[in-house]
Amino acid sequence: MGLGMPKPLLRPQPTSSVANILDESVARAALARVTPARRVEETEQAAHTTSVVADEAPTETPTIRRQFILTPSADLTLKHMVALYSKATGSELTNSHVLRALLKAIEHAMPQLEHEAEQMDKLKRPKNDRANEAHRDEFERKLASCIVAGMHGAPDMA
Repeated sequence: MGLGMPKPLLRPQPTSSVANILDESVARAALARVTPARRVEETEQAAHTTSVVADEAPTETPTIRRQFILTPSADLTLKHMVALYSKATGSELTNSHVLRALLKAIEHAMPQLEHEAEQMDKLKRPKNDRANEAHRDEFERKLASCIVAGMHGAPDMA
């Protein structure tokens, strides 16, 4: 930007910390401070929007944004998975499509995941400092191992 040019206004975006507020009225007030009023109303309406397709379970409209920080290898795995299922389905999928499908699979396997989690030893989460990358990777591998064991124990999703 040159001298004398005004800086563009940046609108703060809600973060996951807003979503973690337990009191709904406090969460609404916090969202209202960072989101235009019309968008807050649309978000509230969409959060309660479900539809039913034939005799299937109710479906929801995706309305909640989340932000993740990935390692380069995790990002490569995500891209590979999106490409794999895009090719398999013949549809252009997004990260969100694949993540929601993964979460449906996890929801289905939750009883087995809970059982495996109860069997885990306590783990101390390492700080995200650069010097702790090896410890963080080991920690995440232990979590992943527990998740895989739970998924193996899950029944098929008919």
